[in-house]
Amino acid sequence: MTYTNNKTPTNEPIVWVIDDDQALRMILEDTLTDSGFQVQTFGNAQSAWRLLQDSGQHSQAKSDNSAALPNVIVTDIRMPMMNGLDFSSKIKQDFAQIPVIIMTAHADVQSAVDSYQSGAFDYLPKPFELDDAIAMVKKACLQSQSNQAQKRSQPENYNDSLIRDAQQPPAQKVAVAPEKATTNPSGIIGQSIAMQKVFRAIGRLSHMPMTVLITGESGTGKELIASALHEHSPRKSKQFIALNMAAIPHDLIEAELFGHEKGAFTGATTTRQGRFEQAHGGTLFLDEIGDMPLPTQTRLLRVLANGEFYRVGGLKPIKVDVRIIAATHQNLETLVQQGKFREDLFYRLNVIRLALPSLRERREDIPLLIDFFMQNIAKSMHTLTKTITPSAMHILQSYPWQGNVRQLENTCRWLSVMTTGQTIQPSDLPPEILQAFKSQDSTPATTREPNTHKTHNYQPDTQFEAPASEHPSSLPATTVVPTLHASQTGATADWITPLQVWAQQALAEGQYDILQTAYPMFEKCLLEVALSHTAQHKGQAADLLGWGRNTVTRKYQQLIEGRPVKPS
Repeated sequence: MTYTNNKTPTNEPIVWVIDDDQALRMILEDTLTDSGFQVQTFGNAQSAWRLLQDSGQHSQAKSDNSAALPNVIVTDIRMPMMNGLDFSSKIKQDFAQIPVIIMTAHADVQSAVDSYQSGAFDYLPKPFELDDAIAMVKKACLQSQSNQAQKRSQPENYNDSLIRDAQQPPAQKVAVAPEKATTNPSGIIGQSIAMQKVFRAIGRLSHMPMTVLITGESGTGKELIASALHEHSPRKSKQFIALNMAAIPHDLIEAELFGHEKGAFTGATTTRQGRFEQAHGGTLFLDEIGDMPLPTQTRLLRVLANGEFYRVGGLKPIKVDVRIIAATHQNLETLVQQGKFREDLFYRLNVIRLALPSLRERREDIPLLIDFFMQNIAKSMHTLTKTITPSAMHILQSYPWQGNVRQLENTCRWLSVMTTGQTIQPSDLPPEILQAFKSQDSTPATTREPNTHKTHNYQPDTQFEAPASEHPSSLPATTVVPTLHASQTGATADWITPLQVWAQQALAEGQYDILQTAYPMFEKCLLEVALSHTAQHKGQAADLLGWGRNTVTRKYQQLIEGRPVKPS
């Protein structure tokens, strides 16, 4: 049981929200409060830290003169004075029982790794769905309860050691990368929800020595993810060696992996180290593991089980310390059933499986990827970066990209060379992409794959009705404004005339501030249109309306849910 600031008993978990963005604090406070949490907000981490120290000392002294410790803390990563990573490190050292969730607008591998290294329970990339935030806070609350139960089971002098530790100098601060563009040191581009899950997995797995199996279609960047796992691991100073099983002749794979002794076979004139020995202390990435021959699978199983192997033609076992990351575009379970892959090896490799999304599952990342590729290609060719018109970008986002990111990169190279001007128009796109788009455009809507980038007509259920007049007017008092259609634009659009009728009627009645009356109605209408257009995805709706994500959430609460406007 926890206590509020007025010492009234409550079963509501306490959540602290720290962010220098007042609008976001307000939205999270309202949302979490409605979900049954007791919320306290802070504009900076220093204020929260001071209160936390006071609350912690009073709590250890069994005093009722301070606010209760929070069950969960949600903090932004970049703030003035004290950033979220430093704050999370302090919490980990002095109040380890309190889970910390770090919010970051930089959804990349580095942010995920930094968050987990600072001791955070989890990290929440912005923009995020409020339902996801609530679910994460609830999960953190369960962890908090578990931590509290474990704390109560400690010896009686445990609290004394906590106070003593809190008086010690703070731990070494976690370095914070400077504010920069969307790219990151690992070269992995993406802000989609699908890629945020991948970044979160890299952050969690990079410091764990266990084997990882990466699955995904060809061209999704499996080697790039494996390299990121190595770069952010304690093994980063050692070798990262990548080997594609499909690219090596079957009769040479064993010698390539395990090395060979002099005279082991015809042409073996010297002793040679294999990839396992070369990767000692580091990481060995085995791509297309499903193409590995069965005899080699047996030898690999021994290495995974015992950490030792024999060179081809050798008699002395060699011990190695190597982290194995494997990858495949095939279904290994199916290969096991067909007798093409050892079942025991499959279970050895399938400790942690990381599934990469296809480019079709992360279409919102396509503009970011194109911008990244076009800049790099222009730099390598010593030319200016070419730009892409919105209509051409729309076609590229609609393309299925069976070859995924690799195919997209090759297309960018083609466009950089074949486009004559500096601006890429739809007519400049490769013929196969234009043909696919024309075929898709002619497909009946009932059979077409849903595409949130397409334009839809939307007809709201509500109508604008002119207020009844108490004063003489040349306009009928019962004039009804017809339904607005999102597709009707321009000076001659059907909705302009009804709007004029409504405005004239209102002015004739002596009304003032009619813009303040009409503006929320228009905002609500356009917000409903945008949400319907994007299947209720608030982030995409914000982009369409030209609003920030927080603005969409606030307007939704005010205009659609009918919540009162909270004073700032």
